[in-house]
Amino acid sequence: MQKTDRTHFLMNNGRLRRQDNNLYFDRYDEEDEVTGTKILPVNAVDEIYILGKVDIDSYTMAFIADNNILLHFFSPYQSFRGNFFPNTSNSVNKSGFVLLQQLRAFDDAKHRLYIARQITRGQMLNGAANCKRYGVDFALGEHLAALERAGDIAQVMAAEGAFKKNYYQSWNSIIKNQRSFKFTARSKRPPTDKLNSFISYINTRIYNVTLSEIYKTELDPRIGFLHEPNYRSLSLHLDIAEIFKPVIGDNLIFTMLNKNEITAKDFKTDSGRIRFTNDAIKKIEMKMISKLTEQITIGKQQLTWRQMIRREVNQLKKTICEYSDYEPFVLS
Repeated sequence: MQKTDRTHFLMNNGRLRRQDNNLYFDRYDEEDEVTGTKILPVNAVDEIYILGKVDIDSYTMAFIADNNILLHFFSPYQSFRGNFFPNTSNSVNKSGFVLLQQLRAFDDAKHRLYIARQITRGQMLNGAANCKRYGVDFALGEHLAALERAGDIAQVMAAEGAFKKNYYQSWNSIIKNQRSFKFTARSKRPPTDKLNSFISYINTRIYNVTLSEIYKTELDPRIGFLHEPNYRSLSLHLDIAEIFKPVIGDNLIFTMLNKNEITAKDFKTDSGRIRFTNDAIKKIEMKMISKLTEQITIGKQQLTWRQMIRREVNQLKKTICEYSDYEPFVLS
């Protein structure tokens, strides 16, 4: 499955291999016999999502690293499992100065709190804008007030949690098919219903897109400000993604459900876990890539949503390095 923004998806079982300075994917049948082969030209690939059982040898991995290609791995149940990020001379050079400034900003309790608040403020404003767009009343003021009162990261997270609880409940006034997609409570690892499965899949995609864009900048993805970096190896992408999940992900979910582009028939249950059919993933990815390559006007610039995410990362970098004001992206 190939898309126009240089992202590829391997959904079948098979083998990814190097040949003639290109990548080839051999698709396997149930007996692990090759049933077809497709070429993935390295000059047209930025990242590969691996959702099937795929064999890759070290020779191919080295070639992938040399060509600065990112890999994202998923379990058979579509749960995200990890990334492969190259660390070669072809990779984006990370600045020692920027790293030190990022660490200083993290260690500066006041500066870190400011950044975490602003990120959460962007998330709240974009979520409330979704409600307004669908004619749903949402008491944003009380959540912004709680955020302003937050005196540490734990209190910011508490304010964010209260916002998300009410925001997700408002989805029941946005999503038309309440029989199959009524929101009750957020569940993860694994999701307990179809709507939560949809949310988790889309959020994971946005996390990985954000991580890919951070990788192209000088910021270190290991050092976040809202999400604690000591609980996980990477955290900055989780911060930035909070701003864009309502704008990109939630709106995609609303549109596909309300247009019946995704229905209850697009899910199946394996070993008690709910997941999408392969055809459903193809439909979702067509919409996702279309959204990511869609252009919006910012000042005099025409930027895609991918570029908007990278722009946000660079805005944060400026705040970190120069202690300048940081205004998160808010869709007007």
